[in-house]
This record gives sequence, C-alpha cells and structure tokens, in this order.
Amino acid sequence: MSREEIQDLASREYKYGFVTDIEADRVPPGLSEDVVRLISAKKQEPNGCSTGGSRPTGTGSRCKSRLGRR
Repeated sequence: MSREEIQDLASREYKYGFVTDIEADRVPPGLSEDVVRLISAKKQEPNGCSTGGSRPTGTGSRCKSRLGRR
C-alpha cells in the first residue's frame, strides 16, 4: 500500500455510522456545596440527603446507604 493510499484511508469519514453520544457534565475541581447539590440533583435524591447541616460527612446522615443502613 502506498503512502498516498494510507493517507487517503486515514482521512476518510467513518462510513459505517457507529456513533456514541455520551452526556457529560463538567464541574470545577474540588468538592464544594454546589458540586454536592449538582450530584444530588443528577441522582434525583430528595433534598434532605444533601443537607447535613454542620455535621461531618458520613456521621448522622439522614439518607440510607445502598445497604439500607442509617
């Protein structure tokens, strides 16, 4: 195969029509209240899950985990 044929093949549009559209959200680096709210909204969690007041994360959470524990 010549160099021109290889260039021609490499520059062609993909003709078989396989396309995957992936929805993605971009958030700023770090973990802030806004990022937590965005994630909770995407997961469609009730508002009480993301509002823990001044409690540290992981203690006294109002939402059950996936294992059903409080």
